[in-house]
Amino acid sequence: MRGAPARPAAQGLWAAAAATAPFEERALEGEHKVDVAIVGGGFTGLSIALHLAERGVAVALLEAHEIGNGASGRNGGQVNPGIKLDERALAARFGDAGRGLHRFGQEAPDFLGALIARKALDCGWRQPGLFRLAHNATAHAKLTQAAKTLKREGVAVEELGPDDVARRVGTTRYPGGLYDPRGASVQPLDLAREMARAAREAGAAIHPHSPATALSRERGLWRLDTAHGRLRARKVAVATNAYSDALVPGLARSLLPVNSFQIATAPLGAAHDHILAGGETVYDSRRLVLYFRRSPDGRLVIGGRASFSSAQAQNPDAPDYAVLEQVLHGIFPDLADLPIEQRWTGLVGITFDYLPHYHRLADELHVLAGFNGRGVALSHRLGAWLAARLAGAPEEHSMPETPLRPFPLHRLRAPMLNLGMRWNRFLDILGY
Repeated sequence: MRGAPARPAAQGLWAAAAATAPFEERALEGEHKVDVAIVGGGFTGLSIALHLAERGVAVALLEAHEIGNGASGRNGGQVNPGIKLDERALAARFGDAGRGLHRFGQEAPDFLGALIARKALDCGWRQPGLFRLAHNATAHAKLTQAAKTLKREGVAVEELGPDDVARRVGTTRYPGGLYDPRGASVQPLDLAREMARAAREAGAAIHPHSPATALSRERGLWRLDTAHGRLRARKVAVATNAYSDALVPGLARSLLPVNSFQIATAPLGAAHDHILAGGETVYDSRRLVLYFRRSPDGRLVIGGRASFSSAQAQNPDAPDYAVLEQVLHGIFPDLADLPIEQRWTGLVGITFDYLPHYHRLADELHVLAGFNGRGVALSHRLGAWLAARLAGAPEEHSMPETPLRPFPLHRLRAPMLNLGMRWNRFLDILGY
């Protein structure tokens, strides 16, 4: 679009349009002892804290910044079911634990919806379904097979042809896809703030602006140090994901932090009521995943991994934003003159196998990480699962335990990732 680019803020549109006030609580001060200490105040850590507190477990959570500062307050707000691999592939690799992981992925949106209703969280929850769209004929054939599999599993998906996509999505760019009624959306920053309040009301101690600077064993307990306080705990859960640092040796090297860039238009207005008139969310089949939706105030929000940058700095002139604008106008040419009013980005935690990882390390040190862009629903579901495990009341189903392994050639991630990005974009163009 013409004119100066909108300057990105940490949470972009979500901070500008939040219905809830920022979560306020004191940073950790002094010495405290709890049953479970949690590092990371995003969706995963907050879900662990809430579900532990509801079981009567003494729990404290440390967040380095304000609640919602990381991916939980910056994502696209799409509540999608499933994970990268299907049940057959997961079972072949992990047995019953793989089947459990598949189950968690499939039920995650309904779990989150029930949690939001139970705790009366003010976060713009809607569940009109989602569209998975094929960016070419080859991908359309694969989505047709995926629809058949989901139907066998009892999911009421609908197969879509180009006319269906044009009528229900408002674009002629895609040859087809499928509709999944389980998809939903939220205002993610509001959800993070509301989860923190719900966890505090349940009895959890939530401490923003309290980065954990050291983790060590001392007299049979874990010791977590911050600038002005100290926690001692029997068990520790680390939920820092793409924002992991050196606190747990080897954790940061097991993940690739990748930026997912997003832009939001001005409100669409009556002239564009045909675009996602039902309020569904969308993601497409290209390797460099693209996703879009209407925001609660009627804007079109579109995001994707335009490059594989892992920088946390906010650069308003990053070429990734221009790539997203070009893609937006390719899908919806009639939006070419609509201003882009918000730009922002946040880090997604990518694992080598594109699956979420649970690491049970020595002496009751537990890690959940690697949601690979599907974390809004799945992080809440797996957080509840880990809370039950930490409370000594494990659920019937489980997820695989994996060793903490470094990503190959992690120190060369920036040039390798950008090379991989270019190769994947080339394959997308060719239709593979």
